[in-house]
Amino acid sequence: MDAKEQQKLIQELEGSDRDLGKKLTILVSSLSILLAVFHLYVAGFGLPGIGSKTFLIIHLTLAIVLVFLIFPIKKGTSQKTIPIYDFILAAISLLLGIYLIQRQDAPEIMSARPTDLDLIMGALFIVIVIEATRRVVGLPLVIIALIGIGYFFAGEFLPGQFYHNRGDFSRFVYEITYRSNGIFGTPIYASAQFVFIFILFGAILESTGAGKMFIDLAIRGFGKYKGGPAKASVVASGMMGSISGSSTANAVTTGTFTIPLMKKVGFPPHVAGGVEVAASSSGQFLPPVMGAAAFIMVEFTGIPYFEIIKSALIPALLAYVGILFMVHFEANKHNISGIDRSEMTSARKLLLSQGYLIVPILILLYFLVVERASVNASAFYSIIAMIIIAFFAYRFKESMGRTIIFAAILLALTFSMQYLIVFVNQGLSVFDNALGLGLFNAETIRWRSPIFTMVLGGIIVALLFAIFQKMTKRDVAPQKYGFKQLLEGFDKASRNALSIVVACATAGILIGVITTSGLSTKFTRIVINFSDTLESTLPNFMITDNTQLYIALILTVFACLLLGMGLPTTATYVVLAAVIAPVLTNLGLPIIVAHLFVLYYGVLADDTPPINLPAYATAGIAKAGPIRTGVQGFKYDSAALLLPFMFAINPTILLITDASAMEMIWAIITAAVGMAMFASFIQNFMFVKYNIAERIIAVITALLFIQSDLITDSIGFGLFILLVLYQLYKKKKREPAAA
Repeated sequence: MDAKEQQKLIQELEGSDRDLGKKLTILVSSLSILLAVFHLYVAGFGLPGIGSKTFLIIHLTLAIVLVFLIFPIKKGTSQKTIPIYDFILAAISLLLGIYLIQRQDAPEIMSARPTDLDLIMGALFIVIVIEATRRVVGLPLVIIALIGIGYFFAGEFLPGQFYHNRGDFSRFVYEITYRSNGIFGTPIYASAQFVFIFILFGAILESTGAGKMFIDLAIRGFGKYKGGPAKASVVASGMMGSISGSSTANAVTTGTFTIPLMKKVGFPPHVAGGVEVAASSSGQFLPPVMGAAAFIMVEFTGIPYFEIIKSALIPALLAYVGILFMVHFEANKHNISGIDRSEMTSARKLLLSQGYLIVPILILLYFLVVERASVNASAFYSIIAMIIIAFFAYRFKESMGRTIIFAAILLALTFSMQYLIVFVNQGLSVFDNALGLGLFNAETIRWRSPIFTMVLGGIIVALLFAIFQKMTKRDVAPQKYGFKQLLEGFDKASRNALSIVVACATAGILIGVITTSGLSTKFTRIVINFSDTLESTLPNFMITDNTQLYIALILTVFACLLLGMGLPTTATYVVLAAVIAPVLTNLGLPIIVAHLFVLYYGVLADDTPPINLPAYATAGIAKAGPIRTGVQGFKYDSAALLLPFMFAINPTILLITDASAMEMIWAIITAAVGMAMFASFIQNFMFVKYNIAERIIAVITALLFIQSDLITDSIGFGLFILLVLYQLYKKKKREPAAA
């Protein structure tokens, strides 16, 4: 399955099976590329003479226009063209966006007295957003938004805590469309400012061939062990998932290569697909992108981005440890071997031919972690370096002399831009004044000096790789990369971002309803009262100082799983972050713990059948049933079910406490052992099959490690050692019989 087929499969899963002709494809791709280039420009140079609200409107409007051009009114239509009504909807969306830009600073809007036309246009925009969301994301999020809207207007008829008398049409449209706590609130701001640029980073990285390199490296490292292809799938999906931002795209990209290998060594099709589902979905736990949630979390919590990814790192790695244990036990249970070394690509050859693709990721981490640069700047510099490295690595191999001349010209031009930029801006300003656009001024483009460093460094890296290949006489050809591949990366990024953009917009409607109606302040009391009621039914020996919190956490799990079955993980997180996370913080959880807790169960819910897009993707590749594949995906992810409770009760593994280094190491070890025991409980196997008593002991051991305490840890390790020794004894006893 090549890149085009992969993109087509992703679009079909998300609701688009349009197979457009060449002219319409060029039209849609041009708009898609324009959206991506616009975001790259803003990330690198700031807003081109426009305000931040205008930027958000452009971001959302262009995305909605693309939705109507790409996604049909319903799935399964197999359209060969774009119907006239979708062109009309796209045009209306564009006109509405222009109207909102023009009216955002109008006296009537600023004074909260919108005109009748403002209300009509605002209401129409809300309808357009909801319809775009239905096409891309599906009905569940739309239904939730409509329930929220219904609650807003029916509040005066509701009893008790749910009563409110704010259900005015004018107020609703004004708050949702023209204020910053509705459609253009926190979710869409994070989507425009942070999420899109990282999706672009992942798409361009994939267009360079890095995805295949990660897969081949993972297979080389883990392929020879028992169940090797499955373990390689977990590692490769983790590497891709940490930067892709889309579990479905991750599943399709890596699953195309890993699922056939898993089937070849003996994994049943639905199990092979399920392993890929779990591994791809869990990539949304792993920094730096975390499925877009990290950036939205910055806006909700006010915690710096670096602190969020630092706290998220160890739990994310533990989640993958849990999946690896699940795979290991599965392979041992059915005696599934690895693959022969002769079938693997040489790691040396891989690194010589494409190792340069690791450099942009290192640059990204350097700017984020060492320089503590902004998210946008870090991604921008990394993308520039990646494009330069990929472009020149291929051309230095083809023609060293001619490429050196071209590189020298590019370096001279880039270096001189810091001096020429003044004249460029003056020219844009004259052009703007002549046409009366109001877009450009004398500081439209703000050149950044690190751009020259990225270009120079990228050329040096590519040149060193080419020289080293010649010196070692290794005949390895770098991945072909040129203008075509770059445009394909831009196009893919915009298409992959559409579901997140419209989901964030609709989630903003729900948040606006919750805020405007006053439900946000009441919901904590509702949950606390419900928890008190449940607590009163428990026997005294089960009641502790934290019982209310435990009940709230369990209720949160059910809310996450229920919402997550129908929503994309980004939308699930946004809704839960707005509604549930404040409840958990009011009950005493640190804010980062509360938000990571709802994120984890929101992502785990993405593996829950029957609505599970990654499972439909991998099932198609594995030739298995999607529901059965989805069940297996949830099973393999279930090792992480206890993890959020572990860091909720003991936040040491989030690196936010004053614990010593030894206490942190101990907390990580106990969490890993607990997850291994829970994985063995799910698989009903460690070294040999469990009997009922052993399985009960396994789950008790896992539960004991939730509460990080000397007594519970001691008992847990005692049971763990006894279980391991007894399992080894049973295995040794069976081996002579088998012989």
